[in-house]
Parts: sequence; C-alpha cells; structure tokens
Amino acid sequence: MDGRRYLEKLISDGLGAGRGQPESGRQAGFDRRLIRGVAIGLVAAGALAQEDADRILADLDVTMQRSGWLNVVHAEASATAVSAPVAERVGAERPEWREAIEAPPKPVLRHVVSLAGRTLDVGEVTADLVSLEVWSAFVVLTFSHEYEDRDPGRLRHRFRPDVRWRGWDDTGTQYRARGGGGTGSNGLLVDRRTFEPGPTAEARELTLAVEFPGGQDTVVVPLG
Repeated sequence: MDGRRYLEKLISDGLGAGRGQPESGRQAGFDRRLIRGVAIGLVAAGALAQEDADRILADLDVTMQRSGWLNVVHAEASATAVSAPVAERVGAERPEWREAIEAPPKPVLRHVVSLAGRTLDVGEVTADLVSLEVWSAFVVLTFSHEYEDRDPGRLRHRFRPDVRWRGWDDTGTQYRARGGGGTGSNGLLVDRRTFEPGPTAEARELTLAVEFPGGQDTVVVPLG
C-alpha cells in the first residue's frame, strides 16, 4: 500500500467534501484528528515514513490556516512520537488542497456496477445487494431487505447502533462508512451506505465487511 498517496487523497477528498453546503458545516465536518490518527496508523504499519507523515500533516495545517479553517496552532508531537515531543515541522501550502477548500470539486460518477444476485447477511437479516456507485470521492452501496410488519423503523434499527461497516480494496486502501439512509415501500426497505474515499484508478475489487453482534459477513464486489 502506498501510504503517502492514500493519506494525501484522503485529505483532498475530505477537504472537498460537502459541496453545496455552508462553509461552516464543511469545516466542522473535516476531522483533522482523524487524519492524524490515520497517519499514525500508516506509520505504525510501515506504509508511510515518519518524515513523510510529518511533512503532510504540517502542509495540511498551513493550508488550513491560510484558508481560515485553522485559527489556533497547537504544538504537536511527530505523527509517530510516543515519548518526548519533537521540533514542529514547518509546512508549505498545498495549492490543490486550498482549491478543494475554496472551490470544492463536483463529485464525478465514474460508473455503476450491478450487484444483482449477491447477498450480505447482517445478523438475522439477509440483504440483497443492488448496485455499487463508484464516484471520484466515494462509493455508494445500495441494498434492499424485506420487512414483514410494515414497520421499516424497527428493521432499520438492526442496521445502526451495533453494526459497523468498513471496507478495503486490492491496493490496500481502507474505506470508512460515512452514513446512509433508506426508504421503505412494497414490503422492501432500500438502503444506501456511503464509503470514503473514492478508489484509485488501480483498484479492481472492493471488499465490504459488516460486523454485528454475534458475527461478521463480507462480500467482494468489482469496482469496474
């Protein structure tokens, strides 16, 4: 896995997310601590050099400061430091990141993959997969499942508090679930789950995993 490329794409997609929303909401939705946590994990896994992690995080801070998204600078340790803090690295603005903040790009739909015939078990519920939308900055899984008591809220509840969604592709990119929603009609609840970031051009397969009380199920789907 190319940790540097993954982290830089994660930052770029995150800064540009929420196109059309108020800037205050977009700013609040960007979790700088999550980015730092991902960097720490990549360094620990040997996928990213400490020097590269420090440089990327320093560049992010400078870019956010100059765009008005980071007003208070805190002295922080190196991305991998576990004891004494190190000297703070001086970063440089990334023009592509500033552009993502100030003029977020419109997500581009690459293609839609039919998943008809595939299923995914979530506890007592078997979901029928419908499709995977592959966008430039995220992917969207659509699936359906039956409800017998005409109360979609009760069935949907099984998919929320104790259920964790995640994914990874054949290039090593990790995907985070970023919410979803559904509608019910004709005895079916059709649900959508969004995962970020978008896949790289080299990725060919995406594995989606759902963890629920008492078990886990996975499904491998093509990205193109």
